[in-house]
Amino acid sequence: MESNSDLAKSSGQETASQTEIGSDSAARLSELQKLLEELSFVNGQPREASAFEELRNKALHQISDYLIPRVSNLGAPLLVVVGGSTGSGKSTLVNSLLGEQVSLSGAVRPTTRTPVLAFNPVDQSFFESERILPELKRVAGRGFNADAGAASNHALLMTPREQVPRGLAILDAPDIDSVSDENRELAGQLLNAADLWIFVTTANRYADALPWDMLTEAGARKITVCVVLNRVPPGAEDDIVPDLKRLLSEKDLDPSLLHVLNETHLDDQKLIPSEHVEPLLAWLNSLAADSAKRQQIAAQTLDGALRRTTADVSELIAELQEQEKQLGELRALTNERFEQSLARINDSLNDGSLLRGEILARWQDFVGAGELLRGIEGAIGRMRDRVGAFLTGRPPATHRVEQAIESGLHMVFIAEATKACHDVDRSWKNTPFGQALRSNLQSPRPPQDLNEQTSESIRLWQKDVLDMIRQEGAGKRKTARMAAFGVNGVAVILMVVVFASTAGLTGLEIGIAGGSALVGQKLLEAIFGEDAVRRMATKARKMLDARARDLLDRTSSIYLDELAAKSQPELADRLGKITSALSSKGAH
Repeated sequence: MESNSDLAKSSGQETASQTEIGSDSAARLSELQKLLEELSFVNGQPREASAFEELRNKALHQISDYLIPRVSNLGAPLLVVVGGSTGSGKSTLVNSLLGEQVSLSGAVRPTTRTPVLAFNPVDQSFFESERILPELKRVAGRGFNADAGAASNHALLMTPREQVPRGLAILDAPDIDSVSDENRELAGQLLNAADLWIFVTTANRYADALPWDMLTEAGARKITVCVVLNRVPPGAEDDIVPDLKRLLSEKDLDPSLLHVLNETHLDDQKLIPSEHVEPLLAWLNSLAADSAKRQQIAAQTLDGALRRTTADVSELIAELQEQEKQLGELRALTNERFEQSLARINDSLNDGSLLRGEILARWQDFVGAGELLRGIEGAIGRMRDRVGAFLTGRPPATHRVEQAIESGLHMVFIAEATKACHDVDRSWKNTPFGQALRSNLQSPRPPQDLNEQTSESIRLWQKDVLDMIRQEGAGKRKTARMAAFGVNGVAVILMVVVFASTAGLTGLEIGIAGGSALVGQKLLEAIFGEDAVRRMATKARKMLDARARDLLDRTSSIYLDELAAKSQPELADRLGKITSALSSKGAH
């Protein structure tokens, strides 16, 4: 090749307007890159998340490897990537174009593990930085020196050569169908970072499916592709070339750029004889010498890459919106089930079941039901004295009622929280998203410390009631009236009044629990007043509801926090706005 480019001139030809547009588009692309880095998909969704992660990674590579560098400098050297199938002769062709061995070739596969980049030394500044392919470490060396890192597919072997014309660089990529997954991924990444492809195939494999998948993508993106048909046997050209040109035309690729290399023996340096590669060399040299043509190719590839990337992001947005819908359905299902648990707790507190059994027995012990029921019609002062004496003589009775209330509430809360967890687990298991997310949830469910959490919630409610009693009884007269019963005794009476006032008790239970609760209510009214007791009972019940809701909220957070961690409700809108801006006329 000859160094006959006028790159220095072309690099400075961009107008102020072009520079401003490029800077604006680069900023938008950088913003899009950051948004895509935030994007994640739930594994196990209806369509495999891995496919969308791959699409996201492809878009990220396209932005960092090609779009930002190229939109920032349309006049920078063209990157020509030589790609193709295993054994097609890519490395041999690169070596032959340069007239020396710079890329390893041979029968052992894969041969090209580290991509080899050949460029004119004058253009080194364009490639030694992370302007393009920023994830690949630059490795200095000559030829295929394995000690310099050529065995790594995370590196880029830099090979400056005077015979490469300025304004153009040639990159030998790994096989697109390599046995190595990393090599195949890298080959696709490098081809997506190219301004121009030299795609090498052979007479035996020119119609293979995988190469045409990539060529179809290239045609859709309007990439300039020069197909090199290698190792064509004598006489086979007349049959193969017309068919290959037809296929190229069908994929919107320029058939005039097809170069045919007939089957021949390599020389002593394992190079294709120069007369065979001369037409391809002449085309590359003419392209390097024509700055306007280079910029045209760069602009065309840039436009196609931008359109392809915005289309890919639109597909990601659609999947993200579907994911948000699925996560929203799981969130609604979970909230609904725990709201049902709260309603069931309220039903248990309202239907009288809490006052049956142990609480009722301890309440009877506490108030001495017989005497108090006979004294309902008597004076409140005399009744207060009797109850006060009872409390003074048997203080443990207060504690026993508190324990019974705590035990009863504990049983109700635990049962409902546990049922809710089991039901939500079962519902999540029946959906692809829920099934995938269940593996991330803390275990066991309900949480192992649910008993402790529940006991603490009930004790805090009892403390709430005690604090309210102290606050309401702060006056001297009320303090004196409460003295005979103690703050705890008054609080116990209020708790029972709270449950009995809404309980659905029947038969004898009304006489025992309901009647004695009425006595307790009259006693409280004598201390605080009728309106105050009504207000206190309502407030105590609301405080209990709040404690129950807080406990269930903490339990449901096991599920809701995981949904919140995966939910990205604003990201789809932000991605949509930035892709619209990039697709607009100004972005181009």
